[in-house]
Amino acid sequence: MTFLAVLIVVFVYKNWTGDHPLQARFPFASYQQWFLNRPFAPMLRYALCVGLPLLLVAGLAWLLGNGLTVFLWLLLSLIVLFYTLDSANLRHRLEEHAAWLSSPQAGRALPAAIEQRESFLTATTYAVFQGIYPLLFWFLLLGPTAALAYGLSRWYLQNLPSDDPEHARVGRVVFWMEWLPARVTGLLFALLGDFGRCFEVWIGAWTDVDSTAEELLRVLSGLAIDEADYTQVDSMPGFVVLASEDLQSMKVLLGRTLFGWLGLAAVLAIAGW
Repeated sequence: MTFLAVLIVVFVYKNWTGDHPLQARFPFASYQQWFLNRPFAPMLRYALCVGLPLLLVAGLAWLLGNGLTVFLWLLLSLIVLFYTLDSANLRHRLEEHAAWLSSPQAGRALPAAIEQRESFLTATTYAVFQGIYPLLFWFLLLGPTAALAYGLSRWYLQNLPSDDPEHARVGRVVFWMEWLPARVTGLLFALLGDFGRCFEVWIGAWTDVDSTAEELLRVLSGLAIDEADYTQVDSMPGFVVLASEDLQSMKVLLGRTLFGWLGLAAVLAIAGW
C-alpha cells in the first residue's frame, strides 16, 4: 500500500498544473493565524499548530493500519500527501528562464546575468526538493504522520515572521528533517548524472551539519550535470549558449530524480519494508 500511495502521488505530481485544491479549501495559514493572534507561549503555539494535527492523523493511521481498513489507511495517506505536496511549477519556471535567456541582450551586464542564473537554479532546485522529496522520505520511513510533520513544520516556518523568537528553533527542526532526504536526493543526482564528480562531495556531506539542504543540492546538481565554469565566460552570447545547455541538463536531471524516488519506493516494497 505504501508503494501504491507513492506511485499515485508521483503520477499526480508529474501531471499537476494549476492551483492546489486542498490547500485552497483548507489553508493551514488560517488555522495557524488563529493561534498566532492569541497570547500563547511560542512552543505551545507550535504544539497546537503542528502537534495537534499530528496526534489526530497518528491516531487515525494506527486505527486504520490493519485488516480491511488498510484501504482507508491508503486513503488517509493520499489525503495527507496531497495536502502537503507543493508543486514547484518546474515546467513554467524553466520556460520563463529559457525565455529570459533568449531575450534581447542589449544593456544586460554579464556578471548580473550570471548571478541571476545562479539564484534561479538554486531556488528552483530547492523548491522542487521541498515540494515532494522530504514528504516521500518520511512517508516511506514512518508513514503519513511523519510526512505531515514535515509539511506542517515547513509551512509554519514560512508563515512565522523572521524576528519571531520561535523562528530559529523551528528552522532547526526543518533543517534536520531535510538533512537525510537531501542526501538521498543527492545520491540520486550522482547516480543519474556524473557519478564520479558527485560521489566524493556526497560522501563528505555525511559529516556536514552546517550546510543547508539548499546549498548541498545546488552543489551536487551542478556537479551531476557537469555544469560549465561561468567564471571563464567573457561574452553575453557565450553565456547564453552555455546557460541554455545547462538549463536543459538540469531539466532532465530533476525530471529523472522524481522517478528515482519512485524506484527507491519500489525497492523498499520488494524488500518488504
